[in-house]
Amino acid sequence: MDEKKEKSFERLNELINAALIEFGDKGYDNASLNNILREAGISKGTFYYHFKNKEDLYIYLYSILAQEKMAFFSKNIDPEDFNKDIFTLLKAMLKAGIEFAQHRPEIARFSKNYLKDLNKPLLDKLKKKYNLESNDYLDVLIDRAYERGEIREDLPKRFIKNMINYLLINLHEISSIIDIEDYVKEANYLIDFIKDGISRKDAK
Repeated sequence: MDEKKEKSFERLNELINAALIEFGDKGYDNASLNNILREAGISKGTFYYHFKNKEDLYIYLYSILAQEKMAFFSKNIDPEDFNKDIFTLLKAMLKAGIEFAQHRPEIARFSKNYLKDLNKPLLDKLKKKYNLESNDYLDVLIDRAYERGEIREDLPKRFIKNMINYLLINLHEISSIIDIEDYVKEANYLIDFIKDGISRKDAK
């Protein structure tokens, strides 16, 4: 998709909703672009003016959900949680993540099949496009945790950032995750594991 083209047309919302349902019900491989366009009520000509193919639509859908998720976080994470230690805050963010996935059924279904699609080459393209290997927000949280004495000082900061980022992104490869609820449970286990290894034992 030409990034300079404006991604705005008369039935864009209908396209997004139809794509959420189709990808959510059938997964990426089995989803039919023809079904999506028929349900959205848009022509192939309109679609191909804005998107290259089904993959391009899927990646765009991911970006839309990422924006919605951040807006949801700002409204649904207790401001007090941001004053707590990094491990508690990460768990609060995970809890908000599952609530976001469930606040619309079509998002929950899409998120479930997204987890199944993570081992596909499509994930590599998502990582490259949205720089998922580098989480600036997580870096800020880790910097603050060091300043507050929550993380062992004998462990290099860059190592900790890379390690936590990698484990969170690739959790699906080391856990038995079937649906979105499993992801949150396994992620909480991971955070407890990380906390036991890197937290200062004398931290309050």
